[in-house]
Order: sequence, then C-alpha cells, then structure tokens
Amino acid sequence: MEKEVLAELLSKDLIVGHVYRYDGNEQVYYFENSPSNIANFIMLHKEHANKMILTDRLDRLVLNTFGEFINRCPNQELLQKILKDLVPMQMGDKDPVSIPVAGEEEVQTFWDEEEQNVIKTEFRML
Repeated sequence: MEKEVLAELLSKDLIVGHVYRYDGNEQVYYFENSPSNIANFIMLHKEHANKMILTDRLDRLVLNTFGEFINRCPNQELLQKILKDLVPMQMGDKDPVSIPVAGEEEVQTFWDEEEQNVIKTEFRML
C-alpha cells in the first residue's frame, strides 16, 4: 500500500482484524470501521479463517466469528447493521467487495518511521 494511502487509512477509526488460520497462525489486519467493511472483511477472509476476532484499537471486542458466522457481538445495534450486508453475502446473493486493508507489518513499519521522524525533529529543536 502506498505511504499516502496508508497514512490516510491509519488516520481513520480502525478495526483490528485478527484472523486465526486453520494452520494455527494468526494474521492481523487494519481497516476502516463500518458495518459494511466488517461484513466484507469477514467474507473476504472466510476461506482461510478458523475464527476471527475483531477489536477496536484499544483492544475492545467488536465481534468474533467461527469462520464466516458471527459468534458474539456485544453491540446488538451494530450487529443488525452488519447482518444487513453479511447475510446476503453468506446466501450468495451479493458478492463481497474489496476494501482497503493494511497488514500488521506494514502498519508497524509506518508507525516506526513516523516515530523516528518525530525523534529527529525533537533533536533538531535542542
């Protein structure tokens, strides 16, 4: 993902998607928080996911799944909004669409570079 696009994505309200694969490995992704994006993320990752845990950036549970099926979502109002997009995809009446998603490694690299730039700026001010 281009640096400018990544910076724009990371400036938004984000969901952190933890995808637990059938082989036991975990992959972490960041994407913009919206009911539609959550539904698309679930369906785009269902082929490789034993389970998914979606949190906010403060690690508060948004929802968790078994494969493509929501197991727990504490916010029932949000759940109803997600299901409006998710159920038609699960039934095959609607295709998931690609959404901007950043992987954990590229996000961490971006944040490390930003931190280094801040440190350099602070040293120049001394």
